[in-house]
Amino acid sequence: MLTPLLATLVLLSQAPASPDEPITVLIAPPDTAGVPGHVVEFAQEHVSEQIRAKGLTVIRMKDFLRKFPSARRRALLRCKRTELKCLTALGEAAQSEVVLVAELLKRTDGFRVGTKVYKTTDGGLVAEHLIPGVREEGVLDALSQSLDVVVPKVRSELRPSAPPPPTEVPPTEVTPPPVTEAPPEVPPEVTPPKVKPPEVTPPPTEETPVVKPEPPKPPEPPGRPWAWVPGAGGVVLAGAGTYFYLEAKKDYDKLNAQPDPSAPLINGEDVASAGRRKQTLSRVAFGLGAAGIVTSVVLYLLPTKQPPPVTPSVSVGPGGGMVGVGGTFP
Repeated sequence: MLTPLLATLVLLSQAPASPDEPITVLIAPPDTAGVPGHVVEFAQEHVSEQIRAKGLTVIRMKDFLRKFPSARRRALLRCKRTELKCLTALGEAAQSEVVLVAELLKRTDGFRVGTKVYKTTDGGLVAEHLIPGVREEGVLDALSQSLDVVVPKVRSELRPSAPPPPTEVPPTEVTPPPVTEAPPEVPPEVTPPKVKPPEVTPPPTEETPVVKPEPPKPPEPPGRPWAWVPGAGGVVLAGAGTYFYLEAKKDYDKLNAQPDPSAPLINGEDVASAGRRKQTLSRVAFGLGAAGIVTSVVLYLLPTKQPPPVTPSVSVGPGGGMVGVGGTFP
């Protein structure tokens, strides 16, 4: 009882489709290499829209895979899609007559773009059309050109007796005749009579004396050409004061240091006397150096025609030194 029924079902499944039925096409994952992901997505959507516009029924992967259980879905997704066995398995699962694979391969001269169509029953190649040397911005146009070649071959192979789909003829545009508008009437120009303006006599003006501005006085040159000499001497004396100060500090540290039993004995009075002498010399050098620097600054700032009204003074005492400036600043 079951054997005739099964044979009938097999014959019905292998029977050719009606010429009036549209061809079912599964859009398989594309064969890509070196192509950005967004370009691949745009290409797949473009192929689906072009095939649907040519009168074929489109089946996408995501439309039929969600109907299967997870184990069957994983097995179909893991198959090697570049092999014909995998393509026929996908076509049988989607119940499509053919499987279309778009090709996007990046090469040195550009992209090789095209489409290939295989039969679901035996994996035979129905049609293919590849275009080499395509730039990235021309990928979608190249896919459209490839489909224009492939789809008629698929239709003639699977539906040889079906009439071709009617092509839409765009309506002819009817251009209305141009309407000429009459130019507007321009009124004649009316020239107003010329009126002579009255003569205006300007009032007499009093001559104002011209006052010539006095030429600016040249600025007096500041300082004297040898004003740097005291400053240079002050810098040298300041350096000498620093040297004597450091030597006096060494003597002070030598007196306050812990005695070393292995070192020879030193005379404390001699060391203290030498330290005081160096300290006095340091203060005198610092005072004279400061006086030289102040004198150099005063001589540089004062004009050369006036005697310097400011006089620096230096005094040194047993407890330290003092630098002063006396006089009246201008």
